[in-house]
Amino acid sequence: MKPFVCFFVLFVNLFCQSHSTEQINNDKEWSGNYSFSAKNRDDLKTSFNINIIKLDNITVKYISDDGKPEIYKNLKSNFVQKNKIKINFNPKYEEMGIIYIEKVENEYYISGSPIYFINPGNDEMPLRKVK
Repeated sequence: MKPFVCFFVLFVNLFCQSHSTEQINNDKEWSGNYSFSAKNRDDLKTSFNINIIKLDNITVKYISDDGKPEIYKNLKSNFVQKNKIKINFNPKYEEMGIIYIEKVENEYYISGSPIYFINPGNDEMPLRKVK
């Protein structure tokens, strides 16, 4: 029984260590400040400033038509694909409160319902990574 317990403890330690290393690598790859701003046909401006410290510590600043900024802190992301994360910044908005960030090589794109309604027919827009 003792060898089984030792094996189990060793297995758990190795599994947890590789998982935390993978999480650290993901955090480094995605961390940074991102910005997006666009106007729709009615000349109404929408902008997002996104600060990703870690994938489970994200701040989103949403400004609609130069109104008062809405700031959402301590958000968590979920991977929907290998290079695409989902950020639910305001659950009460349902689909309008969800944005996606996708990394394609060295470029980033923002998508989701809030982006689609700025420019119908184009549900993905370039996202600038500042640092």
